[in-house]
Amino acid sequence: MNYLIAEIKKRGKRDKVFKVLSTTEEIYTLPTDLDNPQMYDKSDYKLEDDEWFHIPNFKETDYCIDLLKDDFISTDFNQISRTNLDKLKFLVAYQTYNDRSYFFFQKVNSSQLVKKSWFKLSNTPSLEKDAPIVIINNVPDAIYSVEDDILYFKRLSAITTIFKGISELYREATQEETENFLNEDFIELQDDYDASKVKTANRKRIAMAVETFNSFTPEQKTQIFDYIKDYCPDIPFDKQNRKFAIKDEEGLKHLLWGIEQRYYTTRVGGEKRVANSVSKIENNANA
Repeated sequence: MNYLIAEIKKRGKRDKVFKVLSTTEEIYTLPTDLDNPQMYDKSDYKLEDDEWFHIPNFKETDYCIDLLKDDFISTDFNQISRTNLDKLKFLVAYQTYNDRSYFFFQKVNSSQLVKKSWFKLSNTPSLEKDAPIVIINNVPDAIYSVEDDILYFKRLSAITTIFKGISELYREATQEETENFLNEDFIELQDDYDASKVKTANRKRIAMAVETFNSFTPEQKTQIFDYIKDYCPDIPFDKQNRKFAIKDEEGLKHLLWGIEQRYYTTRVGGEKRVANSVSKIENNANA
């Protein structure tokens, strides 16, 4: 038997997790491409169509919710009422495949709660006006493998309201961190550009680049400056004072990409390119 439960937007201390339905039918389909997951260690890695991010040993993290910590017992949940269906926060399907258990999570937003007149395509269609429907996506936002203790997901932003605190994996630099970075000796701000004008995308890049830059030795920092000069000629560089002139978001973005060494030249053709996402290749000692 498969079960669909839901967490509602809670008020007070009343129960907030309810059973929606039980069925022998499949609610979500278990993907066949969970066997090559990517660690979520770089927040701007772009997944291929057949890839998922994963977090192993998920129960040991601070993001794990109570539902995943205990054995699933369907009778622990009261049946959801009609009035609570309008307060859905997220859906959870508990399903088994070949004696292995999985939880499928789906965030519910306004676009998935349809409140329009509708009818079912059948031999005897009938018009429904007072029965809003909830759309179940083809692909869930997250999948938890019970036996493997692994959480799989595609987009972190889709599960931040489900797993509290998990957004720290993709955090932005704070205002203080942003100001400190822009005050580094190798940066000269121009055209009234300052930390107050740095937007979300670059704040996330700063959060990563600071860690990378601080790991460099003085010699490596000199090498990275030369690397940025070679690949980013549009960023003015004062050779005497060794400072990059940053006047807008675009210039800052390319500087941050340079610190992360995103630029490369193709071996065949010598074409200069920038990598939108990167994944570390582990060295194989036996290769």
